[in-house]
Amino acid sequence: YEVAIEHRPRQDAAVMSTRIPRAGIAEFLAGAYAEIFQVLQGQSTAPAGPPFARYRDDGDAFEVTAGIPVVTGITAEGSVQPGELPGGEVATTLHRGSYDGLANAFHAVIDWITSQDRVIAADPWESYLDGPEVPEPRTIVCFPVGPEQR
Repeated sequence: YEVAIEHRPRQDAAVMSTRIPRAGIAEFLAGAYAEIFQVLQGQSTAPAGPPFARYRDDGDAFEVTAGIPVVTGITAEGSVQPGELPGGEVATTLHRGSYDGLANAFHAVIDWITSQDRVIAADPWESYLDGPEVPEPRTIVCFPVGPEQR
C-alpha cells in the first residue's frame, strides 16, 4: 500500500451510529446508507462525497458511524443526525478489492504512521468509491494524524 498525507477540510455529514459486533457491520451499513439517502432526498440536500464508515473498536464490539458528506448541514430526522468528518492532516491509502481485505490497508496505514513518528489523532474511517456490487471495489482508508513526535 502507498500511504500519503493529505490536508482535508472539515466536512458536514449526515450520520447514523450504533454499537455492534463485527458480524453485523455490513448489514448495519447497508440499512443506514439507505435511510441516510432517504433523509437527504427529503431535505433536498445533496451528497458532497462518497459514503463513509467510521470505527472505534472497544474490545467487545465496534462503535460504527455510517455517514454521507453533505453540501449543507441537515436537520436531525429519526436515527439520522448531523455529523462531520474532521479536517486536518489525514494519512490515506487506497484499497482495491474485497472488503474482507481492508484490515491489511488499516494495518499498512498504522505501520506507516508509526514509521513516520506520527500519532493517530482520531478514529479512522473508510470512504467507499464504489459499491459492493463492483468486482474490485475501491475504498480509501483514512487516519487523522497529529504532529510529528520530536
